[in-house]
Amino acid sequence: MSGDRTSGSDGPGVETPDGTEPTDPAEASKDGSDGPGAETPDGTEPTDPAEASKDGSDGPATHGRDGPSATGPEEARAAAGGPDAAASDSSRRAERTVAAARTAANELAAWDPDDAAALVRSVGERLADGETISRLARSAANETGRGHPGTKAEKVATEIDAARRSVRDAPTAGVVDRDGAAGTVTVAGPLGVVGAAVPATHPVVVPAVLSLYGLAARNAVVLAPSPSAVETCDAVVETVSRALADAGAPTDAVSMLPAPPSKPETDALFERADFVVAAGSETTVAAGQRCGTPNVAASADGVVAVADGSVPAPAVAARVAVGATYDFGAHPAGDAAVVTVSPAVDPLCAALEDEGGYVLDAAERDRLRALLGDSEGGESEARAAGSDPRGKSPRRLAAALGLPNAARQTSFLIVTPDSADDPLATLPGIPALAVHGRDGFDAALGLAADLGSPHAAAVHTTQQRRARRAAARLAPGRLVVNQPGIAATGARSNGFEAAPVLGGGAAEGSQLCGGLTPARLARTTTVAATSVVDGASHRNGAGDTLRGP
Repeated sequence: MSGDRTSGSDGPGVETPDGTEPTDPAEASKDGSDGPGAETPDGTEPTDPAEASKDGSDGPATHGRDGPSATGPEEARAAAGGPDAAASDSSRRAERTVAAARTAANELAAWDPDDAAALVRSVGERLADGETISRLARSAANETGRGHPGTKAEKVATEIDAARRSVRDAPTAGVVDRDGAAGTVTVAGPLGVVGAAVPATHPVVVPAVLSLYGLAARNAVVLAPSPSAVETCDAVVETVSRALADAGAPTDAVSMLPAPPSKPETDALFERADFVVAAGSETTVAAGQRCGTPNVAASADGVVAVADGSVPAPAVAARVAVGATYDFGAHPAGDAAVVTVSPAVDPLCAALEDEGGYVLDAAERDRLRALLGDSEGGESEARAAGSDPRGKSPRRLAAALGLPNAARQTSFLIVTPDSADDPLATLPGIPALAVHGRDGFDAALGLAADLGSPHAAAVHTTQQRRARRAAARLAPGRLVVNQPGIAATGARSNGFEAAPVLGGGAAEGSQLCGGLTPARLARTTTVAATSVVDGASHRNGAGDTLRGP
């Protein structure tokens, strides 16, 4: 890339906040989920993120950046000059941040691949520290109001552990491949500056994993957090910066746009970076797709699973329950719906109840539709009104719906939608699962294709040919067989590299099909040498290349 653009799943030993060892995801989904969305494990109200930062040296202080309430001279001038002046100021701030990142990227590009690998190991160790993970998880739950600190700690530990394995096993600097028979060598180099949006659904995993992947390819990374993830993203950057400084690397190699966040500032970052990762809301994805910079722009809104009835209902229920309840349903690849053959619907619903689910009746479904409709006016408005159910505990969700007391001990809600057009046909972002029935596997596949997103899917079957049919019909970026939907982001058991972002390729207008892996953040050059001896050196030309007259 040109350097002048600025001129235009396992975490052993990781403790949850209450000091206990993290549970297995399957067990976590069965614990009654009685901790409300942002409550601490002991049932107390969550602390303010600023207070949470006081418990350790890596706390989410503003890391030398303008805080959310900063009112320096530039901000005052922007306020006096109106929207155009504010946009211009945002552009200048983004330009300065990218310029500093580009200087760091140029320095990293000269690093030896072995030194870069050692740097990534050092950063990974700092991010994987148990106390750091617990603190970041608490900050994420408190600031975003989504998920439970204990489950978030488990999720972060799992994803960072998987990402560290991925960068260790997939070289992204120097010679990365040799083909002796063909006489080719593939050499990887950096892209430059990677600009990335940080969604509220993944305020720790996305910046942490992208930092590891970007540094592994000797890039610099600039993060643009969601307005509801600023403090948490800043805490991640602070943690990485300290590791960079200890390793003698430029600390601007991983940075964040100055707070407060703004859409013009994110747009300016996307335009000035060399590569863009735009994951999150439709607005963010659209900005990434129109910025003119090579990008991976993908919006993951839950996974739709399909079951052919050949796998016993209890086994299917156990897997989809994990995906539907993990982090209170806030995981972008969590199971949002399952489509099965009609005779299997009732056994599946019964098995889901055994997993801790509660089946809504018709009146309760109406109340859920109304609640979800109230939260469609936008994230900030819904949160201000206290009506946004995303990432909230099942207990809070049950209370908001006025469900019986027995239902308030549930782990997730089970909904049987009226039709494929029902607003409840898929339920991403909340601890709930929609169950559909269709006559035959082909019809079930058809509905799953209509309801699901192309970034990922799941199929539950004992027949390989049906798994292949699901792959062909659903055509997702990643397909998992007999696993929870969240396994699509990478797990020890399935061989997928850890991916903080999933994309559905051309089907959703994304340049990413599958998972964002370390290799996507590296530029590769394949070098070919002559593999045959010239047989006619006396002729005009060399070998098969002929000279013109």
